[in-house]
Amino acid sequence: MQDEPSGAALLDAARRALTEEVVPGLTGRPRYVALMVANAIGIAAREIAEADRLSAAGADVLAGEPVAALVAAIRAGGRDADPNLHEALEAAAMVAAQVWKPAPPGG
Repeated sequence: MQDEPSGAALLDAARRALTEEVVPGLTGRPRYVALMVANAIGIAAREIAEADRLSAAGADVLAGEPVAALVAAIRAGGRDADPNLHEALEAAAMVAAQVWKPAPPGG
């Protein structure tokens, strides 16, 4: 059973408080540092919220193959024309992009 609010929701609330209540009163380096911290909090919150999707995407890329074997096959060019791997890598990249660099609201 998960307590509410979730860890991701708490992190998001902390990020909003930082950016909406603290950052406006800062300038220079302290403002930069506060915004950097807010960005890191946002990434951590999204990573927690998307943990299942990130894990599933990684499993789809590996498709039961050991990481070292997949890496070796890719480096050797043995998977260059593999549409399933390409699709899985693209889907994994999209999930990761949503966590690390999401589109701005309304964007």
